[in-house]
Amino acid sequence: MKILDKDLRKGIVKLVPEDQDDMWILYNIIAPGDLVTAQTTRDIKVEGSSRRVPMILTIQVKALEFQPFTDRLRIRGIVVEGPERFGVKGHYHTINVEPGKPIVINKERWPAHILKRIEDAMKRRPRILLVAIDYDDVAIALLSEQGVKILYEEALRLPGKSDTADFDKMLAKFLDKISKIIADYVSRYRTKYVIIGSPSMLRQNLARILKDRIAGVSVVIDNVSMGGAPGIRELMRRDSVKEALKEASLMRAQEALAEFRRLLMTNDKMVVYGIDDVERAVSLNAVEKIIVSEDLLRTYNEDVRKRVDRILEEAYRRRAEIIVVPKESQVYYEIEGLGGIAGILRFPIS
Repeated sequence: MKILDKDLRKGIVKLVPEDQDDMWILYNIIAPGDLVTAQTTRDIKVEGSSRRVPMILTIQVKALEFQPFTDRLRIRGIVVEGPERFGVKGHYHTINVEPGKPIVINKERWPAHILKRIEDAMKRRPRILLVAIDYDDVAIALLSEQGVKILYEEALRLPGKSDTADFDKMLAKFLDKISKIIADYVSRYRTKYVIIGSPSMLRQNLARILKDRIAGVSVVIDNVSMGGAPGIRELMRRDSVKEALKEASLMRAQEALAEFRRLLMTNDKMVVYGIDDVERAVSLNAVEKIIVSEDLLRTYNEDVRKRVDRILEEAYRRRAEIIVVPKESQVYYEIEGLGGIAGILRFPIS
């Protein structure tokens, strides 16, 4: 994310999203009622025919649409500013936001915790390719701020190990194929880390091939009990992944939720969950960490959304850590079951 201009007295921030993760962050910080200005195109009737005309429009946001792991954010609203000659004011329009495309966001008020999220987005977070492989299955997944997405799965069809020559030949061919697929994903998603998990020497063999094929990328190996999607889930719990992604929201959310569960079992006066209890704990300056689902930030219930915004702003002012949980994660479902928001306390409250 790049900030091109900022005038908080007027409520204006002009920025450029750079990748899919930035799209996800914008989806979470732009709310109904905000004004968004961007270069766009619109069908205009000219002399009986219709043509697509480029123009700069400002819309008042009504709804947003974003599919995780895509690079397009659609913002729908009513045009409040635009070229007078086209008569577009008062009509609905959808602005497509894409990486590299500047937009201006105008809010009545910019909460401190939202500005902090934008500042954090300016620090590039690593994206990681996870590979889990054994002699039966392989899976490749992308780990990012948005969660975990399986990109590729395949069952290996190797001859029996008794036929050593054919087995070695087919295995070498398969590893070469997988390394090419990984290299393509590295280029497409601009990842800096590839972590390979396997219960066998396959991890060393694949890592050696990859290091010859891709430059400027850290290739790390780790041990898991199986390949395929179950191996990816196991790899997510390994220290190698935690080390590579220790600053990312998803990993922070997993660690915070694990701490929450432990305290819930051993000392439940040190945790709160649900909007009412978290709000009260924040007012007492008792909250050290807040875990909140993205759906609670995106709710179209304006009263709830404003209430959550006030809670988070007050928590940020009181130096609590705020962790937003993406939808594409197991943590999301657990937080939703707790009312969408939970807190870990600095001291117990009754």
